[in-house]
Amino acid sequence: MATDLKSHAPGVHLTRFAGGTKGSCVQITTKKFHKVDSMADIETSAMFFDNVSLTRAQAAALAADLLDFAQFREEEDFSEKDPL
Repeated sequence: MATDLKSHAPGVHLTRFAGGTKGSCVQITTKKFHKVDSMADIETSAMFFDNVSLTRAQAAALAADLLDFAQFREEEDFSEKDPL
């Protein structure tokens, strides 16, 4: 069962959902700001919205990163990245 959560960011919707073995997760949904070039093999919702799903641990780490950015304390990272 999914539950809508209060968001302080205009245009951002938060939804808590059961993530199975990962525990409770959050989905962050925003209106799509870029044009979809091809409608082939794309879900209807993906034509209109962007979203990301995070575990609680991922959400906590991202929150810290976003606070650093909001407070002009972000750090540039030039290291090699592992594939997602």
